[in-house]
Amino acid sequence: MKKRYVLIILASTVLGVLIGSMIKDFKSKAELYVSKDDIVKKEIKITKKNIKSLKKEKENIDKELQDLKDTYTDKSDIDKIEKLKQLLSYTDIKGRGITIKIDALNEETGNIANSVDYNKILINLVNELKKNGAIFISINNQRINQYSEITLAGNHININSTPIAQPYEIKAIGNINKLSTYVNKSNNYLERIIVNYPMKVDYKIEENINMLKIEVPNKLKYLREG
Repeated sequence: MKKRYVLIILASTVLGVLIGSMIKDFKSKAELYVSKDDIVKKEIKITKKNIKSLKKEKENIDKELQDLKDTYTDKSDIDKIEKLKQLLSYTDIKGRGITIKIDALNEETGNIANSVDYNKILINLVNELKKNGAIFISINNQRINQYSEITLAGNHININSTPIAQPYEIKAIGNINKLSTYVNKSNNYLERIIVNYPMKVDYKIEENINMLKIEVPNKLKYLREG
């Protein structure tokens, strides 16, 4: 029962995101194409059907979820589900933590994306922060969870399939005492970045950091009829 409850909540959340994304894509497509091109008309028709099907599926899941809520109200289990949604970045988060900014040392240094990717600077920093008290992390407003990808795409970095540019602003919410101790101790990873690369690193302790929930891009491929 508990596993079923968790899966239904997550399915409802993901379906809601996908429906919103598909509707946004559909509106863009409908506004952009005003010709009578048959392929475009078919794609729009199929997109409408996909949106309708997803909405119906979400309605059924939401109804089943409500039925479970009416008969399954163990507060401790509901709290666990909410915590899981937080860890998966499906909810907005607010709390104490640190903000770190990494940028090129000067204008002559230029674009640091290649160096950041090649030396795995953002990946290493995320791991360092997690080991030292961080629970929730974002980079340039992109939430990081266990499924996030930090990759080089041309001359910029992609996170969650979204392009970001320098300066890189890393926010970490969690155990403020551990995080403060880490950034203030000597020879930490932040200091090694400054010593080894033409980059400058600034950080500050913050009492109130806001992180928005993860934005899931629409990766659905529209199939043509026939």
